[in-house]
Amino acid sequence: MAVPKGADLEELVRAYFARQGFFVLRSVSLRFEGEEVTDIDGWFYGRQSASIRTHTLIDVKDKRSPKAFERILWARGMQLALGCDRAIVATTDSTQKVARFAQQQKVGLLSKQFLDRLQNKLDLSERLTLEQFHDNIRKYPDHKQDGDWIRRIADAKSSLISLQGYPAFNKSMAAFRFFADRALTRPQHKEQALRCAYFVASLACIALDRALEHFLYEETASRFHAIAAGITYGDAGDAKVQKSIETVLSVIAEGMENGRVVARQAKQALEKLFENVRADIIAEYFVKEHNSSALFAAAKELEERAHQVDATQIQTLSVEAKSILGVFADFVQVKRGALISNSSAAKSDGPPRTSDRKSPVGESEAESNGQPEGDAAEPQSKLL
Repeated sequence: MAVPKGADLEELVRAYFARQGFFVLRSVSLRFEGEEVTDIDGWFYGRQSASIRTHTLIDVKDKRSPKAFERILWARGMQLALGCDRAIVATTDSTQKVARFAQQQKVGLLSKQFLDRLQNKLDLSERLTLEQFHDNIRKYPDHKQDGDWIRRIADAKSSLISLQGYPAFNKSMAAFRFFADRALTRPQHKEQALRCAYFVASLACIALDRALEHFLYEETASRFHAIAAGITYGDAGDAKVQKSIETVLSVIAEGMENGRVVARQAKQALEKLFENVRADIIAEYFVKEHNSSALFAAAKELEERAHQVDATQIQTLSVEAKSILGVFADFVQVKRGALISNSSAAKSDGPPRTSDRKSPVGESEAESNGQPEGDAAEPQSKLL
């Protein structure tokens, strides 16, 4: 199927920034309280060091009349709205006035001449485009009736820019559970399910990496409890949900007949419910710095495998990526074998299952943190 007009330029830009070392997404919907606000052509995330993350959005216009001035203002506004570090416009309008206006607005500009050079240099033949990825899902004729696979992908992508780290992680993990289950129960469409599971797992890696940035210098025990609480309650790590629950229970206790008894019973029921989240599985593994530092590279690898043209290469994963997939599988309670091939699983040095692991809260710093990350842990090229 031919790539729709304009999409080929978006793929070209995506490939360029991916090769610069970024995690790149195409066509991401910004939503507010369930309502779609706008669609972003490209969003990319960089991990320049252990303590520095960058977020950039890009607007791509390949039209006879691209309205470059308008797109520059739109990109600048979206940069401020989303708190991105940079905004870029890729346009076929190459006039000097446009370049000067972009510079004045502090918006990066990819000109027609630059894009033409990219087209001559980059080979995109080994990767499925976004459109081809969706077409591959459509090979399963009942994908829409069976949970609407494409919508679930779009929802997980949207969470990365619409929600904070832990809520976005939980959203991606819900999609991961769905696709991992389908990889096991829909053997005739396992390829499609695997691609989707790997892709949403890559989103979960980025969401968790964003969340962990705020606890980089905390003690091991504090990091563990922060990760567990963030995932359990699905807030931004500010304990807002816990405080809201405590407020409601306090009102019940003080404002109702037999309120203290009712509040105590409600609290016990809630605690039992939250225990079922099993957030300690994620906290135990990623509290260790040498494990959490692998999230960004694993995200890029899983995203690339999900779009691999050669289906036989999808499951050729590194040990680090297999280990993270294994932890995610344990967290959502699906079989690892549904995601990692038998030959790969046998070679993997992935972590033991939950029942075989001990909590790291009491470990020494040397055991918990592993090798320290340097500020040059992830060297990365400049944007432009």
